[in-house]
This record gives sequence, C-alpha cells and structure tokens, in this order.
Amino acid sequence: MAALSDALLFMSRNEALRAYLELVLTEKGIPVVYFDSAREGLFWLVDHTPRAILLDTDLDVDPFAVASRIRHVRRLKDIPLGVIIEPQEKLRTTAEVVRVRPLEKPLTREKLFGFLQAG
Repeated sequence: MAALSDALLFMSRNEALRAYLELVLTEKGIPVVYFDSAREGLFWLVDHTPRAILLDTDLDVDPFAVASRIRHVRRLKDIPLGVIIEPQEKLRTTAEVVRVRPLEKPLTREKLFGFLQAG
C-alpha cells in the first residue's frame, strides 16, 4: 500500500522553478519532492500518494502524457494534478482534455496556493 505524503510532487528540469517552489511551500510547512525525470517521479508514485502533483513543460517527456498515465491510476485520480504551461490556447486546451489544471507562467504564489486549495 502506498504511503500518504503531505508533500507536493514536482517534476521538472528547471532548477530555478524548483528552488522557487521549495522556498514558497516550505515556509507554509509543505514539503516538496522533486524529480527531473518523469520516470523517477512515476517510480516514486508507486510507493507514495502526495497531496498534489505538479508537472512542468520543461520535463524530459511530454508532461501531458505523464499526466494521462497518472490519471489512470485509481489511487491517484482525485489528487490535484497541474501542469505549468506557457500562456497558449493550444496548451490550455490540451490540459482540459487530459483533465489537469493549467498554471500559466509566470508561476506566482497566488496561482500555486490557488491550485493547492482547489484540490
């Protein structure tokens, strides 16, 4: 059985964005677990259930494909799942089809906490 975690799972190769998330969330007491490869993040999900999952378009594979795989896991279907995107209609539409919440760049505290509270 997967262990429940109070952490946000973040998958991205963008080190500055990872540092920003960690800074903002740890001051609110929310730990961040991050991976720069989707494969490592998906393996982590085998044994853990995070409070939320956030993917970045700067990932080693298509973040929408990763999100689609996550959505097919019954245990994870109700976990808030978002993708940080460039402000483009095509990406917003793709997010809607995959059933993930799009968070447009630049990422702000308000967008991040809105995403966490919506879940």
